[in-house]
Amino acid sequence: MNVPDDPANTAAAPTVTAEGEAFPSAPRRLQFVEMAAPEAGKSVSIAPGLRWARIPLPLDLNHINVWLLETDDGCVVIDTGLAASIGKDAWESIEREYFSQRPLRAVVVTHIHPDHIGLAAWLQERIGVPVVMSRRTYEQANGMWGGEAKSHFSAAEEFFVSHGVTDAMQIRSMFRPERFARMTSGMPRVEQFIADEQTVRWGEGEWTALETNGHAEGHLCFSNPAQRLLISGDQVLPTISSNISFMVGNGDPNPLGSYLSSLQRLRALPEDTLVLPAHGVPFRGLRQRIDDLTGHHLEQLDKVAALCVEPKVAMDLLPFMFRRQLKDMHLFLAIGEALAHLEYLVHAGRVRREVRAGRVTYITLE
Repeated sequence: MNVPDDPANTAAAPTVTAEGEAFPSAPRRLQFVEMAAPEAGKSVSIAPGLRWARIPLPLDLNHINVWLLETDDGCVVIDTGLAASIGKDAWESIEREYFSQRPLRAVVVTHIHPDHIGLAAWLQERIGVPVVMSRRTYEQANGMWGGEAKSHFSAAEEFFVSHGVTDAMQIRSMFRPERFARMTSGMPRVEQFIADEQTVRWGEGEWTALETNGHAEGHLCFSNPAQRLLISGDQVLPTISSNISFMVGNGDPNPLGSYLSSLQRLRALPEDTLVLPAHGVPFRGLRQRIDDLTGHHLEQLDKVAALCVEPKVAMDLLPFMFRRQLKDMHLFLAIGEALAHLEYLVHAGRVRREVRAGRVTYITLE
């Protein structure tokens, strides 16, 4: 599915993308920028000292927005796209048209997912620039390219079988280490980390890094209070409910709790903030969007709690939480999302987790 850029296009039945469930806000809840999205390999000015570019993705979700922030002696870019030829072609076009006048000085990665980190090492090797990210993103990346990847692969089969998946071959296909490696250009050299609430000077004024967990551990958003700008990564998207998963190897025992808390932190930003998301069209209406996303998850939590009056494994919940038959990685993201809701309910004391004959079951407490 291609995520619609037209905010009025809400007629199609929601489906599941690589980022989560299609979930647009009601018409006129958000105010989208009145400018056309840039073509692949092009960039357009969207605020003083800030340009918007798009890198195409060979996925259902067909693009990622990247942001070019002017500095005194060039620019920095935020996020990169997957390691695919169409992505490299787009960056080479940006290099000719923009970096030739404002040289690239650094690559900033918001989080670990391949459409964000995938070409960081390639850009670093091509242009010779530093790559920066949160320390937690670095730890995860280092694990995926290091020895942890094989142990993660071995644990995946046991994990998903315990939650109701019966096709072991499908698990092995989706979680083999080389799959992640194929979507990225390797491990970049990282010598600097960005911490929560750290202030950096890029372009017009100062940006504050906000570590916002839930969708990914160590996920960074960047707020420019003076210009009323928020680079939101995948944490707040205009037409998608980002996937929030409890997965094998999770360091966060309650990712949905972390996500909902981070949304409330972002909701404190000025009401007229222009949100610059990783996918879709920039918009105003941050608080309305956060309220819609929060309400969606609260409804899902009530639905899951009601379903677990009789013991359930995560796989049992998918037909009730999602609106189409799921396969391939969509299936595993959906299981992770179901588990995130179940584990939230466990932490809230509404559901009990039990292991029965190697299967993890959940049952609502009276």
